Amino acid sequence: MTGCTRCCHRLLHLALFGLLLLLPGCSSVIDSDQARLCRAVAPALHDGAVEIVETQLAPVTNDPVALRYRYRTRSPLGSAPHDLVCRFASASGAGRFDLVAIVADGKTLGEVKLYIMKRWWLAESPQARGDTPFFRLGPRGAYWLQQTLGGLMLMGVYGLVAIGFALVHGLYGRINLAFGEVAVGGGITMLVAVGLAGAVGRIGPAGLAAALVAGMAGAALLSWVIGRTVIQPIVARARSPQPVLIATLAVAIVLAEMFRLTSPFRENWLPALLNRPIYIAGQDGFVATATPAQFLAAGLTLCGISLILGLVRFTGYGRKWRAHADDPQMAALLGVHVPRLAGTTFALAGSCAGLAGVALVVAYGTITPGDGLSMTLKALISAIIGGIGSVPGALLGAALVAGVEIVWSSAFDIAYRDVVIYSLLAAVLILRPGGLLQRAAPSPREF
Repeated sequence: MTGCTRCCHRLLHLALFGLLLLLPGCSSVIDSDQARLCRAVAPALHDGAVEIVETQLAPVTNDPVALRYRYRTRSPLGSAPHDLVCRFASASGAGRFDLVAIVADGKTLGEVKLYIMKRWWLAESPQARGDTPFFRLGPRGAYWLQQTLGGLMLMGVYGLVAIGFALVHGLYGRINLAFGEVAVGGGITMLVAVGLAGAVGRIGPAGLAAALVAGMAGAALLSWVIGRTVIQPIVARARSPQPVLIATLAVAIVLAEMFRLTSPFRENWLPALLNRPIYIAGQDGFVATATPAQFLAAGLTLCGISLILGLVRFTGYGRKWRAHADDPQMAALLGVHVPRLAGTTFALAGSCAGLAGVALVVAYGTITPGDGLSMTLKALISAIIGGIGSVPGALLGAALVAGVEIVWSSAFDIAYRDVVIYSLLAAVLILRPGGLLQRAAPSPREF
């Protein structure tokens, strides 16, 4: 087994381990809207003075359209356990909101009572907020905490795509403008995988993890194909970087149009999984909240960035990549297998972009072809500000771009947000052409 192959295996093992660390909290991946409806049923079955304490909410085994809600009631007369099963018309689509049967403590609710429950209780009952935060914090502090939580995932998404730019540019001195659409392709692949898993039954942790891996693998394959069929042949024939820019821009347009034209034929939304809000800090005026899905998305991006930084810094692949980036001819003379290194780099850069697309789907429930251009531009700005060709610089630039974007959107007119970011790019290119880490060459590298 070659050193490059061993590095890929180690990266895969580390990625799977990190994914397992992130998913234990998803022991029962359920639709948050169905969970809200099922929770709202319990108060209607008891007196208003009874306190309801939730003990478990989980899918029903071998029944993809049912949830089991276990709780205890507390009153002056004592405490008692209860078991409630809510069955819905379907696991996805509009039918997931239609409650068709309720089984309370082994007894099925009659049709008349079910109709009254749906018509006059569930339709008008306010959703239980449970908004007691974990920490007390002033409104201003809670507001900025909320913005920080949002910016954390944004930094991870920009950082992953920017790292993809840095990996390919470090190898060839060229920029692949299709990385944003590669990220969209990874997100769409995940949605397709989720749709296939949902057709079999309720989506569980294994199905969600498989969909995440499928999204990354699909993006890695797409990036590898673009690298082998578009970038490498052009680099072999042209010394100027412009042909690669034009060709990859054309690829990005083709992919965006293909995704747009095929969107009516697939499921474009992730089911409402892990979306119950968590109230973190604040007071009555404002409470910073987040969902498990947002935490999972941010964790995925940060774990992915950490793995890539470790791979480039400590593994044999990283040493070969750095050697080729410093002096490609000398690296080849010293035994670096350049075609294998290039193929691995294209796939690795694609998996970074795919992870960014997957994280967007997890956090927001969907991804659209129009997202590709925005990701490409913001990530490219991040890579250039950090020093194009530097992997740590790409992360540093992403943190700066995401920070400026969040702060400006929060404190000033959001309409001028992009003006400020592009002005920041111009200022960096004028004052520090090599980027923050001075890794970019003062003129395009010619290989």
